[in-house]
Amino acid sequence: MKQNLDAAGLRDPGLRTAYAACETFLRRRNSAAYPAARSLLPPGRRPYWDAILAFTTYVDDLLDDPAVPVEERAASYDGYTRRFRLRAEGREPWPDPPDEGALLARAFADFTATWRIPGASVHLFLDTIRTDLHVTQYPTFDDLSRYITGVCVQGSQWGGVLFNPRDERAAAAAASAMSFGLQLTDYLDDLREDLADGRLYLPLEDLDRFGLCRAEVERAAETATMTPRLRELVRFQLHRARAYLDEAARWRPLVHPSMRELPRQYVALARAETDRIARDDYDVFHPSRRRRATAAVRAAAALGAARVRARASRLSHAVPVPPTATGERS
Repeated sequence: MKQNLDAAGLRDPGLRTAYAACETFLRRRNSAAYPAARSLLPPGRRPYWDAILAFTTYVDDLLDDPAVPVEERAASYDGYTRRFRLRAEGREPWPDPPDEGALLARAFADFTATWRIPGASVHLFLDTIRTDLHVTQYPTFDDLSRYITGVCVQGSQWGGVLFNPRDERAAAAAASAMSFGLQLTDYLDDLREDLADGRLYLPLEDLDRFGLCRAEVERAAETATMTPRLRELVRFQLHRARAYLDEAARWRPLVHPSMRELPRQYVALARAETDRIARDDYDVFHPSRRRRATAAVRAAAALGAARVRARASRLSHAVPVPPTATGERS
């Protein structure tokens, strides 16, 4: 932890504590994807990556706790994000001693200042993810696209700035395509779970395209029955996801050579998942255990090879220094 903070140029004790809290929070969440992805980044980028994931995960948790009434979740979320905005803008001091939420917010605020993340992008994320409290379906793909853009694309583009892209606009477009491809695939994998939580991420216009309605999809999920029309809908959505992933493949060569392995692995793993769903004959309710096990073994092997390449690239290509430190960092 100390090595990463030093490499990031973080010297202020309060900020070091805040960034360290992000890593601790994410490790406690025990997300397998967190340490795997993080290990492909240069040490000096890892604290910033932690800040993005920790803050976005924390606010998502505030909105998604089913044990808490919606009204209470809304109040907690609105209070937290209001304080974040005031403190990030310097209109209210950071608390001393800080609680966990304040630590994560302070690290994220420093990340956005250091890497010059537009305030409009942060506000778009915060405003869009709040719709999880009341939106349970999306009439059109355009409606779903606005949600993915607000919640997922912003985070991908924040992470993308850490990769020192040589063409910022093209890299941002590729990162956006990555978000769409990954999310559309996840929505298929999580269809049954999402419906159990009362949410449907397949646009109603696409259901109608294949002669389906939400009630039919819900019944299929409850009984784990893939109907012919639902199978065709999954095929259609998977084809859409693959088109985005083809576009996302342009991301890797657009970023600094020392940081290309993370975009490469995101695209490769998402593509592998689309291939697995296709080999399962588009049955998202009964994934083949053998295919999943094979995919996990291949992913682990690919990650090991990626780590070797990432280390070699950092030796061959000097990692750019983070932007000039902001006032409270030094």
